[in-house]
Amino acid sequence: MADQVVQCGACRVDVRVVRADGGDVVRCPGCARTAPKAEAIQMARSALIDIVMRDLPEDLREVVRSNAALGYRAADHYDWVLK
Repeated sequence: MADQVVQCGACRVDVRVVRADGGDVVRCPGCARTAPKAEAIQMARSALIDIVMRDLPEDLREVVRSNAALGYRAADHYDWVLK
């Protein structure tokens, strides 16, 4: 995933990384949505896993959901996605 780009889930534009007092923050240049960089990356990773899991049988989906190393967090919608 090193060559993947985090995008805003609503605008589908590449985010910009900005410095803040608490560390790096990503910001959407379209709608100005912001989040801590690590949180945005985690959510984008979960969005990608969610897409891939659609083609898996239910027993394999359960394996993915239970594997903490993958860091998957299910959501109804994802604020951050991967391009």
